[in-house]
Amino acid sequence: MEQIPRRVFLALLGALAPGALTNRAQAATTKKPSATPTPKKSSTKTTKSKKTPTPTPKSANQSPSPTPKPSQSRILEGVFIAKSSELALRQSKVFFLKDSFGISTGYSLTRTTRGVVAFDVRCTHAGAPCALSGNQLKCPAHGSIFDPESGQVIRGPAVEPLKSYRTVEADGEIRIVIS
Repeated sequence: MEQIPRRVFLALLGALAPGALTNRAQAATTKKPSATPTPKKSSTKTTKSKKTPTPTPKSANQSPSPTPKPSQSRILEGVFIAKSSELALRQSKVFFLKDSFGISTGYSLTRTTRGVVAFDVRCTHAGAPCALSGNQLKCPAHGSIFDPESGQVIRGPAVEPLKSYRTVEADGEIRIVIS
């Protein structure tokens, strides 16, 4: 590859254009007016301070506003996944939720004596969705089997338990907290 002489290179950049060096030197030494204007001192005198209005006391005949019911004011945590009546003790079911992109994810819910437990039904071995078969979650891809009450591996090739999610049960609803 042929090398360009430095003078040609600088000429191409415009550094050696007629008067460019002198114009740059002059620009560096001359003071330009600032872009932001400096504030001028105002000749106005201090204005009177404004009074803030004081609240008027309520009269005795006014009734206080009604207190909202707890279910109205409470913010429900989690995402609704099932009605409480859909799950009996020691019963497991798989429910599906769609995310904002329309992708469905399956969750295994089981009512235990400790409450409702939830697990992602994707096998921890290869990510295939497990199906409920009797009282076990079975992976159709490679045969892994999981316990729906604990998420633990009963039979491999999977070695990691299913991912668990916290659940909240209130007002006849089961909600799953996905974070």
